Amino acid sequence: MKKSTVLAGIFFLSLILLNACSKKEQLSPVNDPPEQNIPAPLSAPLFDELNETIARFDPLYLQVVYKDKRSKAEINEEAARLLTAINQNPTSLLVQKELTELYHFNNFADLQKASNVISNNSGELKRTFLGKDTVLSKAKMNQLNEARKTFVKNKIISLEKASQRSSTGLWQDNADWILNEFHYYSQIANLEMGLDGMDDLGGAGAGPGCTESCCFEYQSCMINANSIYRQHIILWTVGGIVSGAGSGFAAGAIIPVVGNIWGSIYGGWLAGTAGYVLAIDTYLNDQQVCALNYKACIFKKNGN
Repeated sequence: MKKSTVLAGIFFLSLILLNACSKKEQLSPVNDPPEQNIPAPLSAPLFDELNETIARFDPLYLQVVYKDKRSKAEINEEAARLLTAINQNPTSLLVQKELTELYHFNNFADLQKASNVISNNSGELKRTFLGKDTVLSKAKMNQLNEARKTFVKNKIISLEKASQRSSTGLWQDNADWILNEFHYYSQIANLEMGLDGMDDLGGAGAGPGCTESCCFEYQSCMINANSIYRQHIILWTVGGIVSGAGSGFAAGAIIPVVGNIWGSIYGGWLAGTAGYVLAIDTYLNDQQVCALNYKACIFKKNGN
């Protein structure tokens, strides 16, 4: 009798433990932080294709890969002029030709396809990653930044491997382009990973070598500019997310000077390109503000 009582107790205790484990397993997904369950568009081909495509419209890409001698601001001004013109007269062969030549596409149809990739992939990224939010949370922004850095690192590695291939006729034909692309993504890595030396600012270096407060303030400003730039890509390159004058007012709140221009072109032809040009224009302005603040900080420290 005593022995059966002990066995019954052990059996009862086992049932309690099994039930507890079962409940623990059922509750664990509820206790997981919601940010850990974000969908994975950032590791998908969609995200890589978006990054590959927007590079084609980046003023720095035109400078490095295609040796465009104009400043980034001048390239963007020309892009804004042509985008306004194509929206007003979509069938103009002259404007189509100028846009095609500006961005070095084989033909205008290819440029349209690239613009659609930016619109569609940004729209999918917004739907799956941003949802109904109009501002990225800190956790999502960090994930976006890390995904972008991973993309750039992988791109540099692949270009390094391509540049080290044995000299074949095919490789020789593409060697300059491969090396120029490598140079472009190296500069992007310097900018986005805080490794640039700030030589043009006369500073001590904005990367890990920062030794004084002005440098750290500049680095913080640039990191913020990069984050805002990525958010703008998601919000402003989605065809149809806002349209007409509404977009102009949205843009004008940030860049009053170009508000009317973007109000006329957004939601029209080449919406992805237009949204990206707006995002890069804002980014260039933010970079300039960071540089001016850095110089002002140095002057103040030196008692000027």
